[in-house]
Amino acid sequence: MPNGDKRTKKQHYIPQVYLRGFSSDYLREDVEKDKYRIYFYELDKEGLPSRHVPIKSVCYKNDLYEVTGENGNIVLPNYLETVFSVLENCFSKYRSRLERKAFLPENYKTNCFLTSDEKVFWVTYIVIQMLRSPEVLKLAEKTAEEIWKDKVDSNQINNIARLYCLPFFKELNEDDMETRVMNAFLEPMLSMTFGIGVDVEGRVITSDKTMFIYTKEEFPCKEYGKIIFPITSELCLYMYGAEEKTNVRKNCLFPIDEYDREEIIKSMVASAFEKVYSSKELNDNEIRYINEILSDRRKREYAIF
Repeated sequence: MPNGDKRTKKQHYIPQVYLRGFSSDYLREDVEKDKYRIYFYELDKEGLPSRHVPIKSVCYKNDLYEVTGENGNIVLPNYLETVFSVLENCFSKYRSRLERKAFLPENYKTNCFLTSDEKVFWVTYIVIQMLRSPEVLKLAEKTAEEIWKDKVDSNQINNIARLYCLPFFKELNEDDMETRVMNAFLEPMLSMTFGIGVDVEGRVITSDKTMFIYTKEEFPCKEYGKIIFPITSELCLYMYGAEEKTNVRKNCLFPIDEYDREEIIKSMVASAFEKVYSSKELNDNEIRYINEILSDRRKREYAIF
């Protein structure tokens, strides 16, 4: 997030405001937000070593969202960081809005839990979170390099990836490449149904990818099969498509049980790049769920990138 007139060098690809919802300090008034801590587990190391670290020390890369000029100098410093800060403020507001009604028992009976604007926000947020990830930007850089080959240098490749994946540099038309890239990720969500799960034990985890997206079709596809997007350690957004949506209530609130918790953990581990994050130390059952899925991680049949 921008720091006044000073350029932000350490740029978080998973926002700190998001990670705070998985902090052991979340909502504590006696701890400053920039000192919130989180547990992380390294999936590629034997024994699942964990650490309890400040949120600001994870999920960032230097100058990740900067674009450069002909001489390699940064132009429009902090431009994308400023855009993201607006989005992250919106995230905080919509998360709070969700928390105000998700813990009311009477809302388990409703068949219209999320409003239309809430649905639009959460879908948009998930798509932008996908597109801002270092892995997607790397893929975009590789694609740009294959298309333009020797016509552009590495700085230009870097810029092209950011211009096309993060469409905030100009007003867009329907036929613009930036619009088509965004729509490729967005359109498969538009006919999906929603559900919000509540974990009163606060044991929902997230990862360095933040969402699990399952599809039997090759991407780009008509509709995803399922999306699991943890919002906090107590709240998880579900989206159902294809045959998945025929077996669930639409737009409902429901309590997360041990079966759901197992699904969330296995899904986040399956789609994670390297790490998962938690507000608490994982218990024996949760470690077992992780170990059960780690052997299948290479299949990646559920990942769209």
